[in-house]
Order: sequence, then structure tokens, then C-alpha cells
Amino acid sequence: MTLLKANKITMQFGGLTAVSDFDLEIKNGEIIALIGPNGAGKTTAFNMITGVYKPTKGSIYLNDSDITGFRPDQITKKGIARTFQNIRLFKDLSVLDNVLIANHLNIKSSILEAALKLPRYKREERKMYEKSMELLKKVGLADLRDEKSSSLPYGKQRRLEIARALATEPKLLLLDEPAAGMNPKETEDLTLFIKQIRDEFDLTIFMIEHHMQVVMGISDRIYVFDYGVTIAQGTPYEIQNNQKVIEAYLGVSEDA
Repeated sequence: MTLLKANKITMQFGGLTAVSDFDLEIKNGEIIALIGPNGAGKTTAFNMITGVYKPTKGSIYLNDSDITGFRPDQITKKGIARTFQNIRLFKDLSVLDNVLIANHLNIKSSILEAALKLPRYKREERKMYEKSMELLKKVGLADLRDEKSSSLPYGKQRRLEIARALATEPKLLLLDEPAAGMNPKETEDLTLFIKQIRDEFDLTIFMIEHHMQVVMGISDRIYVFDYGVTIAQGTPYEIQNNQKVIEAYLGVSEDA
């Protein structure tokens, strides 16, 4: 069953077309990668899907519901969460507090109930704590719950950012270069971690990634961008053997 569908979404900034007529279809449970040279328009595509940008033209559907032009908070409530290429944690807050903040997305109590610590808010607060601790256990960070997030090693900061996204209970998780800046051991651990959370949380994952070991190791299908245009899509094997992809990355023509 199709979870997310984009029909010819385009993003223009003045006279510059960053993404042109991007067609995308992601089915439930898939891990899909979007790759391409730097500046190809990959993050712009993510920003359209998550509401940071409203497409200049085209439509985006989540479970057949049109979400084109929705605000980021509305899209998060619909079931799409994301991480960023540059980790965006609340660096002066603890590991636990970072996850607790994300849990507030689905809170039902009013500001007044929270300010007065009324019974409904207290119940929700307790549930948020229990849920956050359970989530930290699942991602291997429970023993670090009181540590300041900025003190964590890079790989664990990335896990925390993903845990915070998971706290919003997404159906679709977008990962923007999750392996960026990681050493080989951290990259290997991340690859296993992405598979783990896909299965454990019944997720669908759409990621941008330059690290080909990660992309080829876990992707069901791959889309390739070059100058804002889709030049190829297919399985990892098909992409590895696609001449247009080889030229985009290496600048080598078939004749050469």
C-alpha cells in the first residue's frame, strides 16, 4: 500500500528551479534512499515533503490525503517526522528532556491545566515520562538519560535525534544524511539501527545519504537526483549499473 506519493512537485526560487517535476511513491515498510551530488536538490525535496517549503507546483499525498502546503507542525501530527543533516538537539538539555519535549506534540491538556498541574496534565506527564524512558531503552540511551545531550559522542547524538523524532509516533521517518560525520564503526552501527527501528516501530523510511555503503546495504529502492531532476530510480543493483548515475557522480561518459 502506498504511504506517500508526490506528483511532479517543483520548487522554484526566483529564476532558479531547485527541484523539477519530482515523482515519488513510497510504500509501507520500505526504506527508500534519495542520492545525488551536492546541490542536486535533495534537501529541497525533503523540505517540500515536511512543509518547510510549499511546492511551486505539484501535490503531495500521505495515505491518499493531500498535505500540500501544510505547516511543518501539521505534517508532523499527520505522521511524518524528520532529522536534519546538522544535528539539531537542545544541547543544554538532558537526553531525557530532549525526548520529553517531542512527546508534547500529542498532549491533550490545556496550558492552564499544565500551569496549575491539574490531574489530567499530571497523568499525561507521567505517561510522557514512561514513554520517553521506554523509547530511550529501545535505542540504547536509557543509561545516559541525565547526561547533557551535547556531551554525547556524535553517533549517540544522532541516535538521540532519531529517538526524538520517533517520540512523535511517525508513520514515515525522513533521515537527512544520518551517517554524515560518522566513523566506519558508527556507520555500521547506524545501518543496523535503521533496520532495527524500521522493524520495531513499523516504520517507513525515506533518507538522503552520501555514504554508499549505507545506501546499498539497506535500501529497497533508490532515487537519483542531478540538478533537481530525477535521472534514475530502481533497486540498488540497477542504480549501481546505471550509466547516467555513473556519469553524474564521476563525470565519465559511456564512450570514455
